[in-house]
Amino acid sequence: MTGQHQLSAREIEILRLVAKGLTNGEIAHLLTISPNTVKVHLSNIFEKTGAASRTEATMYGIEHGIIDVPGGAEAAEVIPPTRAELLRKHAWWIVPAAALVMVLIVLTLINLLRPPEPEAQPLAALAERWQELAPMPVARAGMAAAAYDGEIYAIAGEGPEGISGSVFRYTPERDRWTQLSEKPLPVADVHGVLIGEKIYVPGGRRPDGAPTDILEIYDPRRDTWSTGARLPQPVSAYALADFEGQMYLFGGWDGERTLDTVYVYNPAADAWREGTRMGTPRQDHGAVALTDKILVIGGRNDSGALKEAVGYYPSRDVEGENPWEGFVDLPEARYGFGVANVSDTIYVMGGFPEGTDNCDRSGLIFNEDTWDDLATAIEGSCQSTDLVSIGPLLYFINHSELHQPAQIWSYKAFYYEIYIPIIQ
Repeated sequence: MTGQHQLSAREIEILRLVAKGLTNGEIAHLLTISPNTVKVHLSNIFEKTGAASRTEATMYGIEHGIIDVPGGAEAAEVIPPTRAELLRKHAWWIVPAAALVMVLIVLTLINLLRPPEPEAQPLAALAERWQELAPMPVARAGMAAAAYDGEIYAIAGEGPEGISGSVFRYTPERDRWTQLSEKPLPVADVHGVLIGEKIYVPGGRRPDGAPTDILEIYDPRRDTWSTGARLPQPVSAYALADFEGQMYLFGGWDGERTLDTVYVYNPAADAWREGTRMGTPRQDHGAVALTDKILVIGGRNDSGALKEAVGYYPSRDVEGENPWEGFVDLPEARYGFGVANVSDTIYVMGGFPEGTDNCDRSGLIFNEDTWDDLATAIEGSCQSTDLVSIGPLLYFINHSELHQPAQIWSYKAFYYEIYIPIIQ
């Protein structure tokens, strides 16, 4: 580490909140920005400081004087207040009681981001939460979907013309889709994650049916593509998550068998390393990052669909411990679903239950150690599902028949209640 840092004022502000133990969601709420923006700033902090975790970034901040440590050298020297300071301090405490009442009124108690009650809701209330939006211009299944700067990017996938490299951007404010520069290698059965300000799309199934080991990287600001280090092996139908500035790829299909591998990609070094294997091979499963771990859910293998959910702790894997720990399993086996995290509340949508070829449009919500049903207002058939979160909204992209444009709905995952104290 150097003696100088190049952190912006906003990055310093976020680093100090990280040092206090706040989650991305809590920081976003406090600074009135989106959790995705917090993740972008945090990735930039890791890149500029050379840190690989929130703990290392905090240590960097302490060593470089960005973060004050209570009881440190500065705190050891106590300077007695002057008479003028004492008078000012005394004057502060005699502020009229009426001013204190005004402060209480202004400091409204806001209960933000409260998850919905899992029990059944009236149809009218349910309809208010769901909103059907403009469909994609084309039919796509097995594509990658990621959010950047409040917009959704739908990348590659399979349509009536075969496997494609098309890229479409959805802008919620305009309810409009825009076509962008195509991905150089057309693929399907892929996922994408945003790290920093770039979307990473590894592997996938090529038009000839075989998986690839190519990593392609999209820059949404410039609408350009580049390549990164090749994966350790070709793979498609994997699960993907980003955690503290790195990309984690779990399992998948290598063209012959279902995998239990874990591969970790470091964008700063443009390098892959192998993590501790899952133990259970999985494909068409889900992965989502939480505060301290990545949750790996469901999927399928040669034995059929899976309902097992497990937690993977990246920090433990780095330190040589067993990184895997049990979690609460899904109520039923399911694969091919979309999964997202909104303020550490997990949502699962769509997918295929065990023993059926019919896609299930219903959802699940994990709250307080249990999975509960999440009713939907979505009608029609479905083949595959993508789920993307932007702030308090979930965007559910449903691929029905391959000859029909993919449909998209938004779901208000959280609502707001404002309480103002009544003073008589």
